[in-house]
Amino acid sequence: MASPSLSKSNFSLHSFSSSPSLSQFPHFTSITVVQPKFFPSQLTFKRCQNAPSFPIIRAQNSPDFVPDAKFYKVEAILRPWRIQQVSSALLKMGIRGVTVSDVRGFGAQGGLTERQAGSEFSEDTFVAKVKMEIVVSKDQVEGVIAKIIEEARTGEIGDGKIFLTPISDVIRVRTGERGEKAERMMGGHADMSSALSTS
Repeated sequence: MASPSLSKSNFSLHSFSSSPSLSQFPHFTSITVVQPKFFPSQLTFKRCQNAPSFPIIRAQNSPDFVPDAKFYKVEAILRPWRIQQVSSALLKMGIRGVTVSDVRGFGAQGGLTERQAGSEFSEDTFVAKVKMEIVVSKDQVEGVIAKIIEEARTGEIGDGKIFLTPISDVIRVRTGERGEKAERMMGGHADMSSALSTS
C-alpha cells in the first residue's frame, strides 16, 4: 500500500526584538496547511453484509449487583396477612434477621380495594401494608427474593414490591463485630435451644 504524500509546508518568522513588548512574539508572513493526499483505494470502507444496523439489547436474568457490596438489604412491601407465611419460609432457609413495620401507601392498586380470604373490602386512600427488611450476604439475595415471591404472591393487584439496596457494612452492637461475622444469623434463642437439646 502506498504511503500518503504530504504537500510542502513552509513559513518564516521574524526574529525577536530586544524590547519587552508584543513584538517578541513571532509573526507569520506565510503559511501552507499540510494536508494528506490519500489515494482513492485508501478511502474504501468494508462492512460485513450480516452486520445489524441497530444495537442489540438483551434482557438480564439477574440484577446489576454493586461489585464492592458484600451485603444487600431486601425490602419487601407485602400484604399483612402474608407476612407470617413469608417469615416462616425464610426461617426454614436459615434467615432469622428480619425487621417488620406497619406502613400505608398505594401503587397500582390505587388504594381502592383490598382482597383477603376471597372477599373484597374498601380502604381509604392509603392501603395498609407491612414492610419487611432483611440484610443478607450477596450470595443469599436471589434465594431470599425467590422465596418471598413464592410465599407472598396471590396473582392479584396489590401483592407488593421488593426493593434491593447495597449495604456497605454490618456491625453487631453486642460484640462490635463487623462484616460477615456480624451478619451471620447465629447466637439467638433457636441456637441456644438446639445446643441444649443436643448436649
